[in-house]
Amino acid sequence: MRVVEITQPGGPEVLRVAERPMPAPQPGEVLIRVAAAGVNRPDIMQRLGKYPPPPGASDLPGLEVSGEIVGGVESAIGRRVCALVSGGGYAEYCVAPLEQCLPVPRAVTLAPAAAIPETFFTVWTNLFDRGRLRSGERVLVHGGTSGIGTTAIQLAHARGATVYATAGSAGSTTARRTSWPR
Repeated sequence: MRVVEITQPGGPEVLRVAERPMPAPQPGEVLIRVAAAGVNRPDIMQRLGKYPPPPGASDLPGLEVSGEIVGGVESAIGRRVCALVSGGGYAEYCVAPLEQCLPVPRAVTLAPAAAIPETFFTVWTNLFDRGRLRSGERVLVHGGTSGIGTTAIQLAHARGATVYATAGSAGSTTARRTSWPR
């Protein structure tokens, strides 16, 4: 399969197309035919040589992908998903634990779906699983203009929370109440 690998630390010019063996899913994992991969800060930092892959993870960049499940957990084959992975997304095929895959709604194409997992998993885990945010509560989102911040604002609002957000600039840091119509 074709992959995009990092040849040495540096800018985008250090990325190159190469051939690698197709990964094999382990029990509980699925093989995804990748349609698109997200580009995240850790991918850029890895390319710069400042963020090594976790032990046991692929050395290929790519932490989020979208595509179709073509192998692994039999009952999942054929599903359109987006997934959060520990690396290896810059390839034609990628493995992911089934529990880290989200179904892609029919109204969403696979290219933008590749940008969903990192922010949505992070926000959902922190706001709803850990923080137990409920309708009618208030939440402060630091870094409201970041990818995580904008996702947190949208999901908290959809949950019915009152959202406050901070955003910084080169000159100052400000806090502003974000008022969303209900």
